[in-house]
Amino acid sequence: MCMSVPWVLAFAAVFGLCVPGSCALVKERPVKGYISTLPTESASEREARHARIAERRAGPIVIVHRGASSFAPENTLEAYAAAMDYGADGCEIDPRKTADGVIVLFHDDMLENLTNGFGSVSQLAYYELLQLKRRSVYGTATADTGIPTLASLLALARQRAMLLHLDLKEPGMEDEVARLLDEADMWDAVVGLNIQNAGALLANPKIKLLSFKAPGLYEDRSDVDPEAVKSALETPGEMIILDDPRVAAKVLGRPPYQPVPMPMNLRANWPPAHGSVADPSNGVNPNSVADLEKALDCGEYERVNTSGDEKRQQVRAVGILARGWAAERLADIGNKTDNVVKALEYQVQHRSLHKDWMYHGLDGASAARALASLGATESVPVLVDVLMHTDPRLSRITNPEYPDTPMSFLDWRIKTAIMQALGELRCDESKRALTAYLKLDEESARKLCFPMYADAVRSLMKQRISKAEVMELLKSPNREIRGTAILQCLDHPTPERTEALKVVSWALALPSAADYR
Repeated sequence: MCMSVPWVLAFAAVFGLCVPGSCALVKERPVKGYISTLPTESASEREARHARIAERRAGPIVIVHRGASSFAPENTLEAYAAAMDYGADGCEIDPRKTADGVIVLFHDDMLENLTNGFGSVSQLAYYELLQLKRRSVYGTATADTGIPTLASLLALARQRAMLLHLDLKEPGMEDEVARLLDEADMWDAVVGLNIQNAGALLANPKIKLLSFKAPGLYEDRSDVDPEAVKSALETPGEMIILDDPRVAAKVLGRPPYQPVPMPMNLRANWPPAHGSVADPSNGVNPNSVADLEKALDCGEYERVNTSGDEKRQQVRAVGILARGWAAERLADIGNKTDNVVKALEYQVQHRSLHKDWMYHGLDGASAARALASLGATESVPVLVDVLMHTDPRLSRITNPEYPDTPMSFLDWRIKTAIMQALGELRCDESKRALTAYLKLDEESARKLCFPMYADAVRSLMKQRISKAEVMELLKSPNREIRGTAILQCLDHPTPERTEALKVVSWALALPSAADYR
C-alpha cells in the first residue's frame, strides 16, 4: 500500500490524540489556550514601557534562551516570566505557525520530545496542540500550562518591558509577526533576529538590532561560571545570551529576585479546529495490549531497509510512526508484562533507519521512553548497550551535503531518549552507566553521539548518590558537568547537596528555584 505525502504528515500530526473508532480524535468542545488579540494598554503604561526599554537597550543586556527553564518548561510564559523575575532583560523566543495560521512559540521541529504528540506544530491546529500533554511539568508551570501564542507573549513582554530576540523557525511568518509588533507597538523591544527566515523583518526600518558580545553561554553551561560571564561581558557588543540568568544577575549586581505577578488576561478558550486528519490506528485497538504488541512486530529487514523510491520511503515512514504510536499507547496503558517489555526492548535494539531525520529512530526513542514510563529497570542493560555503541549501518543514511557531521550524531533521537530514560530507571546499573559516561572525554563521547553531559548529570542526580559523588561532579573540569550539577544541587536541594555546594560557595548565595515554586 502506498501513501501520499499529505497522508503521512496527517498521520504524524495526530498521534497521541487517538481514541478508538474516531477520526476526529478530539472532543468537540472549547479548550483553554492563550489570547490571539492583545489587550488594551493605557497611554501612561505605554510611555513607561518605552522608557524602560530604552534603559535596557543601553546595556549590558542579558537575554535568556527560550526562557528560564530551571523554573518552568522552555518556551512557556512561566519560563519567560521567571527569566525577568531573576534579573534578565529579555528572552529569545521561537515562533512557529500552526495549521490554522496561529503564531505560537515552540522550539523543536518535532513534537514528540516535549509532548505526547507526533509530527510538527505546522501539522496541527492550535486547538489540537492545546490538547497535547507535556512530558514534564515542573516549577511554576501547571497542568494547564500550554503552548503559548505570540500574542500572549507580547502581552507579557509589554508588562515586563521585555526585550526580544526573535528566532523565526520557518519562513512565511514575517507579515503576521510585523502586524503583531505594530499592534503591540513593540518594535523597539526587538534586539535580535535570525537571518534565515526573517528577511522582510530585517529590512523593516522600524527594527533596530543590537549585537551579541559572545556566543551562547548556554552551550557548555558557561552561564553558571562567574568568570566566564565576566569575560563575556567585557567583550564588544551589547548582549549576552544564556539559559539561566542568576549568575549574570549576580555578576552585574542586580537584585536576585524581583517577582511580578503574571497578567490576568493572557488566557482564552479556543473552539474546535483541525488540521488534515487521518485515523492513525489503522484498525488497531489502542486499548488492546495484544493489538499494540502486534503493531510493534516488524522484522529487522523492514527497519533497516533504506532502498526503494520515494513512495516506498513514505510507506516506511508511516510504519515508523505507527510503531512509535504503539509504544506510547503501551506506556499509557501501563500494563507491564514480559511480552510488552521484550517487544519494547526489541524496538530499542532495532530502531528504524530512515534518510529523513524526522522519522529516523523515532520508533526506538518512543520505546525507550515507554520502558522508562513502565519502570522497566530490567531493561537497563539493553538501553546501555544501545547508548554505548554506534551502529555501522548508519552509513546508509548519511547526508553527503554534510560531510563533516559524525555518523554517530545521526542517532541523537534514540540516544537522547535513552539518556533521559536512565534517569527515570533508578537502579545500580543505570547509576554505573551514567557515571561511566560522565568520565568520557569529549572525543570519546562524540564517537557515540554528540556529547550529552548535561542530560547525563541530570539523570545521574535522579539516582541515589552520595555527598562525595556530588562533590566529584561539582569539581569536574568539564564546565557543562560542573554547571549542571551546581544548578541541580541548588534547585533540587537535599542536606547532602547543600553541604556539597560549599566547594563552590559562591553558588550558595544564588536563589533556588525550589524556594519560589
